[in-house]
Amino acid sequence: MTKSRDNSTVSSPCVKVCKYDKNFMDGMVCIGCFREQYEITSWTSMSTNQKKEVIEDSKERKIKFNRKYA
Repeated sequence: MTKSRDNSTVSSPCVKVCKYDKNFMDGMVCIGCFREQYEITSWTSMSTNQKKEVIEDSKERKIKFNRKYA
C-alpha cells in the first residue's frame, strides 16, 4: 500500500526587505512581502494549504497598498 503525501513546497514570499508602514494596516504588514507579522513568524510551521492562503492574502494586500499609494 502506497501512502499519498503532499510533497509540494511553497517558497517563502520574503524579498529580504522588511519594512512596515504605520499608516498601512496599522503597521502589522511587511510592505516587502505583504505578510502579516504572525504569518512571517509562523511560516515554517504552516501546512502547504495555509502557505497558499497566505500567498493569496498577501497578493490582495499588495493591491490595496498600491491603490492607496498610487
